[in-house]
Amino acid sequence: MAALAGTIAYLSNRDGGTGEEILEPTAAWDQSSAQYVDATACQGCHAEIWETYRHTAMARSFFRPRPENTVEDYSGIEAFHHDSSDRFYRMIRRDGRYFQRRYQEGQGRAQTNVVEKEIHYVMGSGNHARTYLHLSPSGKLVQLPLGWYADDGGKWAMSPGYDRPDHDGFQRVISFDCIFCHNGYPEVKTGADMPGRLARYSGAIPEGIDCQRCHGPGSAHVNIAGAGKARTDAIRASIINPARLSPELEADVCYQCHLESTSRPLPNIVHKYGRGYFSFRPGEPLSSYALYFDHAPGTGWDDKFEINHSAYRLRQSPCFVDSGGNLSCTTCHDPHKPAQTEEASLRYDAACLKCHSNRLESLAALGKHRAVSGCVACHMPKRRTDDVVHAIMTDHLIQASPPPDLTSPKRERSTLAETAYRGEVKLYYPARHVEPTDELYSAVAQVAQGSHLEAGIARLESSIRHHNPSEAGFYFDLGAAHEEAGQLNTAAKWFDEAIVRDPTFALARIRNGSVLSQAGKHARAEEVLSLAAALDPSDPRIPRERGMNFARQGKFALAVEANQGGIALDPDLPEFHNNLGGALAELGRFNEAESSLEEAVRLQPDLAEARFNLGTLLAARGDLDGAVIHWRAAIRSQPDYAAARYNYAVVLATKGNWSAALAQLEALLETEPDFQKARALRDELSQARN
Repeated sequence: MAALAGTIAYLSNRDGGTGEEILEPTAAWDQSSAQYVDATACQGCHAEIWETYRHTAMARSFFRPRPENTVEDYSGIEAFHHDSSDRFYRMIRRDGRYFQRRYQEGQGRAQTNVVEKEIHYVMGSGNHARTYLHLSPSGKLVQLPLGWYADDGGKWAMSPGYDRPDHDGFQRVISFDCIFCHNGYPEVKTGADMPGRLARYSGAIPEGIDCQRCHGPGSAHVNIAGAGKARTDAIRASIINPARLSPELEADVCYQCHLESTSRPLPNIVHKYGRGYFSFRPGEPLSSYALYFDHAPGTGWDDKFEINHSAYRLRQSPCFVDSGGNLSCTTCHDPHKPAQTEEASLRYDAACLKCHSNRLESLAALGKHRAVSGCVACHMPKRRTDDVVHAIMTDHLIQASPPPDLTSPKRERSTLAETAYRGEVKLYYPARHVEPTDELYSAVAQVAQGSHLEAGIARLESSIRHHNPSEAGFYFDLGAAHEEAGQLNTAAKWFDEAIVRDPTFALARIRNGSVLSQAGKHARAEEVLSLAAALDPSDPRIPRERGMNFARQGKFALAVEANQGGIALDPDLPEFHNNLGGALAELGRFNEAESSLEEAVRLQPDLAEARFNLGTLLAARGDLDGAVIHWRAAIRSQPDYAAARYNYAVVLATKGNWSAALAQLEALLETEPDFQKARALRDELSQARN
């Protein structure tokens, strides 16, 4: 469980009265030298807390599916049809194991493009939602498209971000930052959880958020308490108790997971370089681990309400602001007990009455306020979230008169215009820079997800020149920003700078190879990618880039070899099969190409490029009807796919359906007005029809 190197240092004393050895932490106690242990070690001494905590949502946040923890009705779902992607899903329980199956319907309703994955883990307590995860042999953990929601008494619906025609299918990887908030720390090799590394889970994965996420790694505490020779104060000093921290550090224990300003591209969080995802320890300032960012005020994003907004919304409340730091998460919540019980409701009321008792009693006596109970129901009402539209959560923005009708159904936002923010990214937490390099991280936030790209590039470059940081990450981020801006040669320059500072930075080499290849510097790209492969031969991103580099040069035999190597590393990535099919077709190996392209479509039916390529291959064989099926699917997935629309228009015109052909050409020319062949065909058909 992300064990840290090092041992606990102790002072050995003799008790003058008994002669027994007393173990005490040194004055310079360093919690980071402790190690994570099996959380069941806590149960023996803390049985009562253990029993109540195991019923909390945090304790039930992540688990292997078993009959005793299953609240969903697997038998009640025959087939869930997702209209916008035209795919069917089934949840299956078979021989004590759980599966999710996806398929489409072909002729005679025969199942096509079938993918079935075993559910190895469930993420979510079931209080609001659950999503299902599959662990591949390589240690890649992926999310499955169909989820379960407690709303309306329990229902099946698409997982967050999947209610769209071009969703991620079975390709969405559960990254380290997902696990950070949804589970206890997994067992990973030293350095394997650094930013830029592939998220792979080859060691033990805990089941649920355990005691150590709030109290810190427990090895020293278990060892000292288990020895039976230490004083009570020594035992207490060997573990973090958030209640004994300063208000700021206590809040940071909660904020590590509950401070998300938005789940949409921004970014919400920028991790400090040199810090692994699983390196945060309770008791340290959260700002030493990461900085948190938000949309600039007054940009139309102020009233967002998302599923992980409890702390974010609480911090906007007048009660929180006026308390001067005295109102915290634990003012209302006992983290060791479930939040949705009668006991918890009484606790919430008591917290409100500490400040509002006299005022509310006076209003109640005048008939202007009902009895002083159930404060949360009125002043922190349930509200449907913007990002997980099938979930309803308590809004932690405490308001005197919240607006009505907060639970009406919502449509998931799926277009770029609905989800993308363009503007300055503002530091949110801490409220000001703490360390000199924080200025650099604020500059990184402008470009990390493209929110403030042009101004952010200039700002980050200026900050780098001013601070001359030794961390390679700053140079990498500047290179990535230039790549997004289409400035390939400049991007390569900054990737080179990152590699100089950290020659083991494999992702910098991969991205460098990619931009060099796109810029036509193929020999240099292959050299860089070969060095990346030597650093991490198991990273499938490397053969992907090598295959594309070879294809750009017309070296299709080498492209075939590279993509086959990528498939060996990760057979579930559809782009490998698509790229392999394209290279095989160029070599005249059409039967093999067709099989590869069909596999790409099976894995991801909305992969527009694979659909287009397969359609083109079928058309070359004279199967125009089959080709049209795939070109139409490509257009459905990617409406601006000009080549697919053009080919489809040609077939329609050949069959005499000139009106339909003209409609395709007009739609094409709206997005690509310089497509001369389309313009010429449109003019020819228009004249002929007239």
